[in-house]
Amino acid sequence: MLIKPSLRGLFFVCEMRVLKRLMGFTLTGALFVLVPSAQGNDASDFGTSGLIRMPSARMALDSTLRATITIDEVANLYNITFQALPKVQATFRYAIFNPNNLQGSNDNLRDRSYEIKAEVLAERYLIPQLAIGARDVLGTGAWEGEYLVASKKWKSFDVSLGMGWGRLGTRSGFSNPLSAVSDKFDSRPGSSGGSFGGESRGNSFFRGDASIFGGIAYRFSSLPLTFLAEYESDRYDREVGQGTLENPSPVNIGLGWQPLPNMLFRVSWLRGDTLGITLSSQVETKRNAPRQYEKRTPPSNVDRNTGLPEGYNPDSWYDRMVFESEQSGLYLKQASLREGERKATMLIENRAYNLTADALNQIMSLSELYTPRHVSSVDLILQENGLVGPTVNYSLQRDNLPDANEENAIDQIKILAPRRIEKPTNQTDFGYPSLGFGLDLAAKVQLMDPDDPARKQIFAKLTGRLQLSDHVNLWGRYEQNLYNDFSTARGPNSALPTVRTLVNQYLVNGASGIEQLYIEDKRSLSGSIHTWIYGGILETMYGGVGGEVLYSPYMQRWALGLNVNAVKQRGFERDFDFRDYETVTAFASAYYASPFYDVDMAVHVGRYLAQDVGYTFEARRTFDSGFSIGGFFTRTNVSAEEFGEGSFDKGLFFRIPFNGLLPGNTRAAYSTILRPLERDGGRRLENFGGSLWFD
Repeated sequence: MLIKPSLRGLFFVCEMRVLKRLMGFTLTGALFVLVPSAQGNDASDFGTSGLIRMPSARMALDSTLRATITIDEVANLYNITFQALPKVQATFRYAIFNPNNLQGSNDNLRDRSYEIKAEVLAERYLIPQLAIGARDVLGTGAWEGEYLVASKKWKSFDVSLGMGWGRLGTRSGFSNPLSAVSDKFDSRPGSSGGSFGGESRGNSFFRGDASIFGGIAYRFSSLPLTFLAEYESDRYDREVGQGTLENPSPVNIGLGWQPLPNMLFRVSWLRGDTLGITLSSQVETKRNAPRQYEKRTPPSNVDRNTGLPEGYNPDSWYDRMVFESEQSGLYLKQASLREGERKATMLIENRAYNLTADALNQIMSLSELYTPRHVSSVDLILQENGLVGPTVNYSLQRDNLPDANEENAIDQIKILAPRRIEKPTNQTDFGYPSLGFGLDLAAKVQLMDPDDPARKQIFAKLTGRLQLSDHVNLWGRYEQNLYNDFSTARGPNSALPTVRTLVNQYLVNGASGIEQLYIEDKRSLSGSIHTWIYGGILETMYGGVGGEVLYSPYMQRWALGLNVNAVKQRGFERDFDFRDYETVTAFASAYYASPFYDVDMAVHVGRYLAQDVGYTFEARRTFDSGFSIGGFFTRTNVSAEEFGEGSFDKGLFFRIPFNGLLPGNTRAAYSTILRPLERDGGRRLENFGGSLWFD
């Protein structure tokens, strides 16, 4: 039986959306205002939980994402801090030294660095909270320092006392207590981080002289204000040598105001002669948006007697399920229910709900209402973008609804192996081919360029999708420039094939152009084997053909993948022209879904765009809210000297769901990768390869 649903065919969607990025990840200020954290913001100038310039032992709530900007004549700091685990806090930092170009100072450093802090002991009645941390773990070493700090609360006071090394051990320093363990802690190397920066400076951790730092924070009980005072153990030897400072005082004081629990504005008097300003905002990313039940406006041709549009059979349970599912943001594609059977099997696709559990809740509720009375259970086969997922068996409770409760409902659900409906009794005709368009306003931001820390473009984006079947799509995307201040003044300066460092040529000469035009086929060959084949203009810089196969056995935490691409570099104008450079990339991948705080890991081994060979390790933590954050690094047979500044490719990954920010339910999300530098070594195609498992 074939039926045509009411809301298919040609449609046009017009959205106006400007995506603003703070350090490459902040969508809009509304993200931090509308989804607050349950805990106050205690960001230091360096983004981590702390006092003013000095760290404390405090941690944010698990999954808290924080953006912090500090304005100071020594350096403007732009920080992204994430509570990666309940006891681990990580920060990515970009610093513009001497931002005011002070007369007499020759400091013009633009620095990127990472910091990590881990809780050692939790606070108890007589025991303070204890944490250990390191600044500039990977970087030039401009902020390098390690610390051990304890914090204790007493009434409205929060007192911190710590010991620092490196920069944090330069004021009134004394011999390293760790020298009692080993003589190697006596002295600190003169340089670290590698000749080109970006390397681990583990050979300098906790070495050399140490110093004491500390401070207090007093929270007013009747006002959203916090007074802070601290003794800073950083003597700023580097900045004194560069002529930025003369004789900095060790005392800093500040007053913080929290208009909302997740927002902080602080004014500080730094080093006895400088006014500092700090702005910080945070969001608890694992907090789910409130559930919203989808109910779309029914089409105008609905019959008042049957409640169905023309062409639907009011006596057919399947027709009723198709219409009501569609009104709820779900696609019912196939079903099987033969005479005498007490179990109905349905193939569904969720296109509206951010949480799959919400989609299942909706289809289960509809099954209670509209499946035939003799049906006692349903098998719900999940399909997404042409790929089959697990089967969910649900025992209907309509005969026991007065006694139903949440605990009993959970007992009625079983997760089964993925499968197909071999001989469906009902099938929905979606009217393929179907054509859809989307128009929105978007932005590109290039951060941390040595010549300009923030370049940008605003453009109109026209996206089209021609859906030829459940598995085959033709995608197109054209971008029309509206404003652009990217520059080609800084050349690629690379010893490798310029596979990525030419990107500004595309951003300037191809400010308007074709971003994508490709055809794809996504399908599951079985419950464990999934494939993706594609060809055309794939991204800004490359076009070609490729494919990916994923083996993901049912109820296993591991999976294996293989990806091969044959690509050619596009012309700078982003039209149909191509340049001479072409290559083949190939990767074998291993994936693992860790039970440890839902951290997913992957290793990709193979050949990269610059024809270098090596591996990429990535780890991501994904929450039920749909928010995902992670990091990666790549090491290949390219030396640090050949790679250039940064020594090797590395970066952060963010996925921010729109659900809860926009009206109704949506699966839309904003994903981005934040790299400290654009270099050519260890680079792959963007979004083509290794994504089947994570998606």
